[in-house]
This record gives sequence, structure tokens and C-alpha cells, in this order.
Amino acid sequence: MPITLGQLIREARLRAGDMTQKELAKMVGTSMENITSIENGRNKQPSPEIVTGLSKYLDIEIADLYAAMAGTLNTYPWERVGDLDLKDPELELMFRQVDRLLEGEAKDRVKSFIRFTLDEERRRRRREQEDKQKQSE
Repeated sequence: MPITLGQLIREARLRAGDMTQKELAKMVGTSMENITSIENGRNKQPSPEIVTGLSKYLDIEIADLYAAMAGTLNTYPWERVGDLDLKDPELELMFRQVDRLLEGEAKDRVKSFIRFTLDEERRRRRREQEDKQKQSE
């Protein structure tokens, strides 16, 4: 089932340290009522300026926001690394095996590698997004 824009915004806002709708609205430059209507599905097509602000302050790629608006977003951005879906059955099996078979330092090394890879991917995406914004200015 596709993820709606409202679901995406609400989940991202809460993942950002329990940010309130009022706080997000102030950062984006809109009203709390507008954020509420987006999250509740009453405003399914916010303005490009609002979408850009949501992307910036919630650290979501604009393409993911528009995919949610179009009803084609099937996984949350934080559940993917690049083109990799973290809910992929093969990955889930690997994670279960790591949890079951590895202990102590070996398990810590795998976790550290995954954390490092995710952090690198987030930094790369952020740099790409900043470069695109600079080019459009």
C-alpha cells in the first residue's frame, strides 16, 4: 500500500526528535493548520515552496515527497539505502542470521559497518541535494 504524503511528513517529523507541527510550520514558513491539513490528507498538493521547505527541514528528498503525492511511494526513505529496500526479505534474513549467529565483537563490527554505510549514504544524498539547490539558484 502506498505511503501518503501525510504519513510521510508525520513520520519524518516525529523521527526528527518529536518535532511539533508548530515547530515544523515555523521552519517551513507556513501555518500549523497547513501542516495539520497535509498530515491529515486534506491538503494533498502543497505548493512547491512548502514541498521544498519540507524536504530541507525533514531531510527528505523532493522526489520522495512528489512520489508520495502521486501515490507511488512504497517505502519510507529511511527504510532504503540508495536503491536498497531495507525491508527486502533477503536482507531481513541476513539481519536475523547476524543476530542469531554472531556475538560480541563480530556483531559489533557488522553493526558499525552498517551504521557507517548508512551515514555515508545520507551525507552523499545531502551533498547532492545541496548541489542541486545551488545550481538552481
